[in-house]
Amino acid sequence: MGTLPILQKNHNPQTCLKNMQLPANYMSDYSVMGLVVDRLDAALGILKEKKFEVKKNSDGFKITIDGAGRMSEIAKLLHQNGIDCTLGDIVDQVYQG
Repeated sequence: MGTLPILQKNHNPQTCLKNMQLPANYMSDYSVMGLVVDRLDAALGILKEKKFEVKKNSDGFKITIDGAGRMSEIAKLLHQNGIDCTLGDIVDQVYQG
């Protein structure tokens, strides 16, 4: 099982996932896959209604999924309910020192 972060479109990349820790060893290709939606509260309601395990945080929320294939299924569900969403890397900048 894994989690899928879901954030509001035009989120502030400076605060996005601010409480996450980087792995001890990573390369410049570090990324976190997530969904960016145009209506965060509506997306939250739809996913709760479909019985997804939802954990709210300061950046948006994350849901528990049981495989990568569920990401496109969730995006399709949101699109069917009129929510614009994009699946992609939600980590914009990671400093390597």
